[in-house]
Amino acid sequence: MNIQPLNLTKNHFTNPENGLRAGHLQRSPSPYLDGAGPPSARREQRTSKLLLALILAALLGGAPSLAIAQLANINPVKDNTLYQYDPAEGDVSNALGQHFFAGETAMGELRRGVLAFDIAGNIPAGSTILGVTLSLNMSRTGLDTARTIEQHKMLAGWGEGTSVAPGEEGDGAPATPNDATWRHRLFDTIFWATAGGDFSATVSASQSVGAVGIYMWSSPKMIGDVQSWLNNPATNFGWLVLGDESEILSAKRFDTRESASPPVLTIQYTPGVPRPTPTPRPRPTPRGPCQGCPTPAPPAPRSTSATFSHPLLFLLRLFATQPAV
Repeated sequence: MNIQPLNLTKNHFTNPENGLRAGHLQRSPSPYLDGAGPPSARREQRTSKLLLALILAALLGGAPSLAIAQLANINPVKDNTLYQYDPAEGDVSNALGQHFFAGETAMGELRRGVLAFDIAGNIPAGSTILGVTLSLNMSRTGLDTARTIEQHKMLAGWGEGTSVAPGEEGDGAPATPNDATWRHRLFDTIFWATAGGDFSATVSASQSVGAVGIYMWSSPKMIGDVQSWLNNPATNFGWLVLGDESEILSAKRFDTRESASPPVLTIQYTPGVPRPTPTPRPRPTPRGPCQGCPTPAPPAPRSTSATFSHPLLFLLRLFATQPAV
């Protein structure tokens, strides 16, 4: 049998086209060197190189993720209005009302909305947040003048009791246990560190709001907020809706989760890859000494003399040891 050594010269790797067709990376010599030949051949050569690079990247784990982005539309789990405290009226709230407010009323009183969403309960753990949009229906305004309405990340938890404001809900109703008020996170035992709500000074997103209609807030900072809440659900306190508080009649009324046009948070994300749970392997039970078993005989010693099972082989080796005549 004639066995030839495998000649792995450079020519075996100058044309990936033949190798790809064969299902492996070895290739036959190309009639054109890199950069030479007609344009069609060069294009084919570049395409082959790109395919080879993609295959190698995939084999080495460097291929881009093929995960498909998904959408989730969720409503708040709670929302409320922080009505500026007036000693004559006491602590008021609107936990189960149809509306919340942001801005300054005709009487010069401030209103701030708060709302929160269950991120971890709707987005798979380990997901990457790609986009976030908050949609609010602004259903009433004293003036159609455009006002800047901001979203700020809340820094402390707050509550929603059972209060329901009457009429247009602009003045609130007496607070009930666990309601959020201007002074309280949870009425009437836990207070805000700062009256009017504990929230980040950084604006997560802003939008100009004029006449009645649906408005949307979206920004990279909101994406970061939602990603942080997904990664650390214990820090998810929602957003505060801060209106223009610079002059009277700037307040805007928005619909709550109890209304026919609730807030909607639209989240675009790619699910994370779940890590498989390793299955523990059962450990073999160690065997004790065999009771009543005969003691195995020790192995027979090897003979030091050379023994040949075939006479011809013995003669050949014998003749090989004899000196030449």
